[in-house]
Amino acid sequence: MMTDAPSAAASAVGGPPTLHGRPVPSGSWFAGLGTVAGLGALAASSCCALPVALAGLGATGAVFGGLAMLSYLRPLLLGGAALALFVGWGLFLRRRATACDMSGPCSRKGPSWGTVALLGLGTVLVGLSLVWEPYLEPVVLKAMR
Repeated sequence: MMTDAPSAAASAVGGPPTLHGRPVPSGSWFAGLGTVAGLGALAASSCCALPVALAGLGATGAVFGGLAMLSYLRPLLLGGAALALFVGWGLFLRRRATACDMSGPCSRKGPSWGTVALLGLGTVLVGLSLVWEPYLEPVVLKAMR
């Protein structure tokens, strides 16, 4: 059976990028995981400002117990988020390079912009959680008084 070359090429254009016959992962799972872990690390980093704000909104002691538990998990959350974001960015850049390989024009669909947004948000959250406690929290507490 003969196949039409343009139709075979058109079906390959819409498919995911492949490397050595295997699809290249997009990194969107790692982007989501890094964003959620970064949000947890940010909550764990705020020892004083977040509980004061939550108490003003009517939060109870159970919420504060959960925040105290998160403070012990802060290094694990930061490390896990950083690792997930590192892998996510690596897969994103690899998929982008595979989508626009050097042998031809960029004809395949690259990673989605949702992945880029999650990776960027996760990176910002992890960076914010790293500088929150020593630099930003005293300023926020002073502004809350």
